[in-house]
Amino acid sequence: MNTKQIFISFLAILFCQNLYSQTSTSPTQTVCWGSVEPYKVLANSNSTYQWKVLSAPSSFGTMDSLVSPQNDSISILWNGAIGTYDLQVVEIDSNGCEGTPSIVSVNIVSQPSAISPVSNVTSCVNQPISSLFVPGSNINWYVDTLGSSPIFNGNTFNTGQTAINQYVYYVTETNSSGCESKYASISLNIVAQPTVALTASSSNVCLNDSLFLTASGASSYSWFNGVLSPSQGIIASVSGLNNFVVTGSDINGCLDTASISVQVDQLPNVVASSAFNSICLGDSVLISASGALNYQWGNGVQISNQYVSPTTIGNNSYIVTGSDVNSCSNSDTVNVLVNSLPIAQVSASDTNICINDTITLLSSAASNYQWNNGSTSQSQTLILGNAGTTIFTVTIFDNNSCSATDSVIVNVNNNPTISVSANNNNICIGESVTLSATGAINYLWDNGVTSSTQVITPSTSAILTYSVVGTDINSCSANAQVNITVNPLPNTGPIFHN
Repeated sequence: MNTKQIFISFLAILFCQNLYSQTSTSPTQTVCWGSVEPYKVLANSNSTYQWKVLSAPSSFGTMDSLVSPQNDSISILWNGAIGTYDLQVVEIDSNGCEGTPSIVSVNIVSQPSAISPVSNVTSCVNQPISSLFVPGSNINWYVDTLGSSPIFNGNTFNTGQTAINQYVYYVTETNSSGCESKYASISLNIVAQPTVALTASSSNVCLNDSLFLTASGASSYSWFNGVLSPSQGIIASVSGLNNFVVTGSDINGCLDTASISVQVDQLPNVVASSAFNSICLGDSVLISASGALNYQWGNGVQISNQYVSPTTIGNNSYIVTGSDVNSCSNSDTVNVLVNSLPIAQVSASDTNICINDTITLLSSAASNYQWNNGSTSQSQTLILGNAGTTIFTVTIFDNNSCSATDSVIVNVNNNPTISVSANNNNICIGESVTLSATGAINYLWDNGVTSSTQVITPSTSAILTYSVVGTDINSCSANAQVNITVNPLPNTGPIFHN
């Protein structure tokens, strides 16, 4: 290097020293973390510019990479740690001399977090205009993330959308430092309503019949009576035209309502009756039904009237079901009380008697009596003067007018015809006579002899009468007598000898 070159270099150094002798500092700037900020200087045509973030940690990241040292303007992504940093720019002229540094202090403040959580909204078509809501303060709503102007500011956004579609919106929150959060998306999904259908097991039923209702077209159901299942069985308890309603809900909570009408016919007024409500065992009674078109009795009879003869003592129930022109049916019951019969017993003091004997007839106790001979008393005493077989019958009646009959047979036998004879009706004292009786099987003489014949030897002269009672096989008896003349012996007197 020659002397001239050394001198020029010296002058250049002095010039550069003077250029760098003073630092220019600007007021502190506040930026939001994550924001990209532009910076520039008034440029000289022959100069270059070197940018630098002073005291930046190695973790400062992408901010340094965006610094273009030779540019008079840069954009910096401030995504380092929260804090204050110095941004410096130095001008270097065409001689290589560095000018006075210009510094601006940059304070990185926190960016609000993206609004979270944000719930998407599903709305049903034809419902009131759907609104979207997010919490926070100073909320801005956007239709995209391209930096467009917000379409609304506030927590509750009335979208005005009613057509079936999915609508996506973006929201940010701006804090007190003026930093805006990242975009958070929220969608409004307007969906179609379910189409609920309702069917019934029949369109016409009878009162108190079972009716099965089935709903379809939704995922859950709520019926008019609070039932929550897809189907239900009910009792048609109200006559007339019944309207049944169900509301169906799909997985989105959208609702639809369906209804169906069912005609409920009144039941016929079936009345069962009896000619007598109380009868006696063995009697028949007419039972009748009315109020319907067709009838079916419990015993299989299919006409309105029938005679029945219940065989069970006590209450006997007969059920009849009557149906009308609508095939609706109703039932009624008629009760027939069957009273037991009294027990009739008649007795006679003797059932095998003789003519003119006296008998007593006695009936078992009852309320009333009717004998076949006209007597109405419980007992009667009779003298029977005619032979033969006689039947005495009594009919007794209890307090229910139920009756029973019993009879007794009385045989009236003829008395035997007794004959008495003697082999000699005229005898002398000391002679014997044989008395004979006939016409019976048993005999009793007045002297105690019990045989049919006896020999007597009277010791007294007189006309003697001998009686006998003869009894036949029926124990009937008769008397007979025989007279014997007993002559005294002659008194010869003494014998004289002449």
